[in-house]
Amino acid sequence: MGKQPGNPGLPSPRKRKGQGQEQAQEQTRTPTKQTGLSMQCSTPSMATRAGGTPPRAAECTRNNADELPPAPAAGTFQTWERTNSLLREAIVDGSSKAAALVPLRPSLRRIKDDLVRILDEAVSSHNGNASILIHGPPGTGKTLVVERAIQEVCTKHNDPSGSGSSATTPTSTSAAVPSTSNTTTTAVRNVGVVRLNGLLQPDERTAFQEVAKQLCREFGQKFVKSATFDDNLVFLKGMLHALYKCLKKVMFIVDEFQQYAKKGKQQMLYYLLDMLQDSKIQAAVIGVSSVHNIVEDLEKRVLSRVGRRRMLVTFPAINLEEVGGGASSSPGGGAVRSHRATGPDGGGADSYDGLLYDMLALHAGMADLAGLSPAAAAAHNAGVTRALKDTRISNCVSKLAVIGAPPQHVALAAEAALAAWGDDLRRQGLMATAADAGQQARPGAGPPPLLGVGHLLTGLGGVLDTPERALVDVVRGLPVISLVLLVAAHRLLQKGQQLCNFEMVWDEYRSIQAQRGAIAFNKQAAAAAWQMLPLSGLAHFADTNVESRGRDLSYAGVVLLVGYSDLDRGIREHPHCPDAVQKFHLQEI
Repeated sequence: MGKQPGNPGLPSPRKRKGQGQEQAQEQTRTPTKQTGLSMQCSTPSMATRAGGTPPRAAECTRNNADELPPAPAAGTFQTWERTNSLLREAIVDGSSKAAALVPLRPSLRRIKDDLVRILDEAVSSHNGNASILIHGPPGTGKTLVVERAIQEVCTKHNDPSGSGSSATTPTSTSAAVPSTSNTTTTAVRNVGVVRLNGLLQPDERTAFQEVAKQLCREFGQKFVKSATFDDNLVFLKGMLHALYKCLKKVMFIVDEFQQYAKKGKQQMLYYLLDMLQDSKIQAAVIGVSSVHNIVEDLEKRVLSRVGRRRMLVTFPAINLEEVGGGASSSPGGGAVRSHRATGPDGGGADSYDGLLYDMLALHAGMADLAGLSPAAAAAHNAGVTRALKDTRISNCVSKLAVIGAPPQHVALAAEAALAAWGDDLRRQGLMATAADAGQQARPGAGPPPLLGVGHLLTGLGGVLDTPERALVDVVRGLPVISLVLLVAAHRLLQKGQQLCNFEMVWDEYRSIQAQRGAIAFNKQAAAAAWQMLPLSGLAHFADTNVESRGRDLSYAGVVLLVGYSDLDRGIREHPHCPDAVQKFHLQEI
C-alpha cells in the first residue's frame, strides 16, 4: 500500500541501470559491425596497426580540408600578393619572421659580430660586466644591429622551447623585497633583457619602475605597482644579487641615451652603471644615441663608469682605407662602397642600390613563407636586379647619395614601390578573375606583373620630390609674422651673414617697418614666432644643445635650411602674403 503505482511491464529504475551496465559490458566483449566502427574511431592505434586509416578520422580530415582555404599554387596572383605583403612586413616590422631573414649590410654585420662577442663574454664569464655606447646619425640601423645581437645571444644561452633543463630562480611576493630563501624549480631564462627608452621613461622614477616590471616579467616574479622609487632601487640590487647566485644575467638596452644625459637627469645612469661595479652583479648596459658628442655632456662620475667602448654606425660606412690609407679595424669602418647590387646570399653592400636590393629581394626562406616556388623567387630577384641597373633608377639612386638620405628614407621608397606593385597585382588579379568567370576579358589582363622600373620610379619619386615640395608647403602655411622674419633672415644670408639670431633679424625687420609702416608687430610676438622656425624644419640652431643649456634663444645662432627658390615659390603661393613682404623679398625695399 505504501508503494507508488507503476507500470508492471517496466523494470524499476535500479534494475534498468543494472541492465544498461550489463549490455555495455556485453557490447565491449562482443562488438558488432556498428560497435566495431566506433572502436576504430576511439582507438586509432589499432586501425593503424591493421594497415589503414580510421574511417571517421579520414572523414573528419576531409571536412577540415574543405573548410580551409586552398593553398595557392606557385605563380598565381594570390601568391604574389602574399609575397608583396611579406616584403612590406619585413620593412615595416623589424621583429617579424620575414625581417629576420633579411641580411644585414656588411658594416652592420661587423658591428653585430663585435657586439655579440662582447655580450657573450659578459654573460658567460663570472665577472664580465660590460657597458657599451652605440651612436650614429638617426635611421642608420643602431637599434636594428642591437636587436639582432641581443637575439643571437639570447638564442645561444636560453632554451627556445622553454622546456629545457629546469633552473632555480628566486621567488618573491613583492617587487621591492626579493627573497632568495624561497626557491622553485621552473624552466626560466638564463639571460634576460630589459629595454628602456629616454622618451618613454624620461625620469628615474618611471625608469626604475619599468626596470622592476620587466625584470619581474622576465624571471617570473610578482610586480608591485605601488612600490616607491627607493623600493624599486632596493629591489633591483637585491634581484641582481639573487640572479648572480642563480647564474642568471641581465642585459639593459637604454635607447635615446641622450635623454638621460641632460643636466639634472643623470641620476638614473649613475645608479644603473654603479651597480656594474659590484662583483656580485653580472649584467651589461648598452646605450644607443643619435647624438655624436653625447660623452661631452656626461658627468665625471657617470663618464668614469660608462667605459671606453664606443661603436659608430654610419651609412654609407666610412671607408678608412680611402681616408687614411690604412686598413680599418674599427666597427662600421672600412666597408667598400660598392654601387653594385649583389645577390641575396651576399647581403647587398653599403650603398643605396645594395640597400634597395636587400629590401626588395626575396632572401633564403622568404619564398617558403609566401608559398612561392624557387623559380618564381629567382625570377623576382632577377627583375629587381635589372630594374636597379636601369639608367633612370641609377640617376635617382645617385641623387639619394648626393642629398645623404638615411636608410629610413630608402625604406620609405622601397615601401612605396611595393605598394605600387601591389596595386598592379590586385588590379590585374581582378581582371583575371573576371575572365575566368566567363565575363568579357578586359584589355591589360595577363600574368602577374613582376616588380619593375615603373614601381621603383614611383617609390623613389615620392622620396626625392616630396621633401622639396614640403619646404614650399611649409613656407606657404606660415603666419605672416613668421614669413616676414624668414624673409629678413634670408636677406641677411644674401648679404653674407651665414649665422643670424633674433636680434639681427629684428633689426632687419625694423628697416622695412621704418619705410613701410603697414606691417607692425611687437617684439614679444616676433620672438615667439622666431623660435617656431626651427620646429617647422626651415632652420636649425647652430648649437644643438642650446635649448638644454637654458640659454636665451634670442642670441642663439640659427642656420637657414630653405633656399631662395623654395622661399620664392612659397611666397608666391602664400594666400595672405602682403605686397610689402614680396617687395621686401625681392630687395625692392
